[in-house]
Parts: sequence; structure tokens; C-alpha cells
Amino acid sequence: MAESELISQARAGDGAALGRLLRARQDKLYRTAFLYTRNQVDALDVVQETALQAMLSIKRLRHPEYFDTWLIRILINSAYRLMRSRKPVGDEAPAAAASPDNAAVLHLDLVQDLAALPAKLRDVVILRFFNDLTLQEIGRVLHLPVGTVKSRLNRALQGLREKGEVIHEYDDGFSKNN
Repeated sequence: MAESELISQARAGDGAALGRLLRARQDKLYRTAFLYTRNQVDALDVVQETALQAMLSIKRLRHPEYFDTWLIRILINSAYRLMRSRKPVGDEAPAAAASPDNAAVLHLDLVQDLAALPAKLRDVVILRFFNDLTLQEIGRVLHLPVGTVKSRLNRALQGLREKGEVIHEYDDGFSKNN
């Protein structure tokens, strides 16, 4: 079944269609949530909250062609809500990064360097390099002009370069080289 058909069915109240859409994106949602929370449990909570919010608000999705950007915006808002509600207890990223699933995609020092960036710069890097969004899509998610997205991406990459991080794009993901 075509994705646009699934989105239409989900908007009409078909929970199974929404479930299929979310399952197809679960890995990307988890990776993005992990980059924000740096903790497996919190990342799973954010993904679960995102699914719930998507279910509750799918009927209000105005532009079905922007389903992915709409869903990522919900995830970012959920991640920020969770982070505001919890006081940091310590750096739990080492335990989370030890997971074989995360080790293939995320390097602990890159995650920590991303976390050290200001939120407005971190958002752009996560959306561009870990969600493969175009600059225009990032602008839609963050409600920013493309020029602002470009300048924030430039500043973020400059900050990462100063810390010795270099992000390379590959067909199967991204890696960090020192």
C-alpha cells in the first residue's frame, strides 16, 4: 500500500495505518530521541510519547505530504518536554552507547559534543545528518527560513570541527573521525 494511502487512512482514524507508518520510522525516531536524551530509557519514553501525540493529533495534520517533518517536530517537542521535566542525574550516555544497536550508529564522543552545542544548532545537525532532511524540510520542521538553517548548520559544523569532530556522510549512515 502506498504511503500516501496509509497517511490518508491514519487521518481518517485507522490506528493500524498509523501503526504501520510509525513502525516504518521507529529506528529513525529512536536514534533522534537518543541524540536528544543521551539515554536509552528516556529515548524510548520520547518515542512512545511521540506515537501517542501523533495518534491524538493525526486528524489535524494539514499537509499529509509533510508527515515526516510533522512527526519529527512532535518528537523534538516531546524530547524537550522530557528534558525540562527531569533534572540531570549524571551522564548516562556510556551505558546507552554500549548497546550494539547504538554502537553502530552513534559514537559516544560525537553524542557528547552534539549535546554541548546550543539547542538551536544541535537541532539542525540532528535533522540534517541523522534524519537526512533537506534544508527546506529542516526549515519547515523548525519554522525557519532556509538561510537561517544554512547559517546554523555552518556554525554547528564549525563548532564540531573545533572539537575535532568531522561528520562524513555514507550511504549507510554517518561516522565520526578524529
